[in-house]
Amino acid sequence: MGTLTATDIAWHMRCFAQGLQHEWVTPNALLYAWESDLLTVTRDGFVCEIEIKCSRNDLLNDLKKPKHSQGMLMNGAFMDKRSGKSKTRNESHEDDRKRSGAVSCRRPNYFCFAMPCAIYRKLPPGLLPPYAGVYTVDDEGRVFEERRSIQLHGERIAAEDLLALARKMHNRYWEELRRMRHLPMMQTGESVVDVAGNGE
Repeated sequence: MGTLTATDIAWHMRCFAQGLQHEWVTPNALLYAWESDLLTVTRDGFVCEIEIKCSRNDLLNDLKKPKHSQGMLMNGAFMDKRSGKSKTRNESHEDDRKRSGAVSCRRPNYFCFAMPCAIYRKLPPGLLPPYAGVYTVDDEGRVFEERRSIQLHGERIAAEDLLALARKMHNRYWEELRRMRHLPMMQTGESVVDVAGNGE
């Protein structure tokens, strides 16, 4: 199979989550104040965020992000972003929640990393935060739970958040179809062929 890519790991984790009967698996989701590689939702309405890492450097860079370094995941702290830096729409939404009296930022119930087995085996002890679960994927696509994640809170996902995830997947589906149908024609030696394989 060769070197695992982020797409490979995402696919294997998606299959693994479905095997656990998680009802939603959304890639590249913008539900919190940060983008999540994968968000899965269990039958009980609990959200698990899966952060995919393909290299040690990628992992080390991720640990510097506010969701880890500022305690956003662990204890629900709101992001402290340096003044002068523009905020994303989701970050501004969290600011609005805080001004309205919310005592913690929105965050998943569980957080875990997914990475190739070879990357995990070389990590020094104590590098990963204690709340983070760890899944590894081998070259055959098998997924192993190396460490179970700690439940961060007991609040279930709101119906409007599920609807937001569904809307994003809906829009992504139609955008993909649009791109497939409007790809430029390809010139071959004999004829011009469109994506559907129709010659002109």
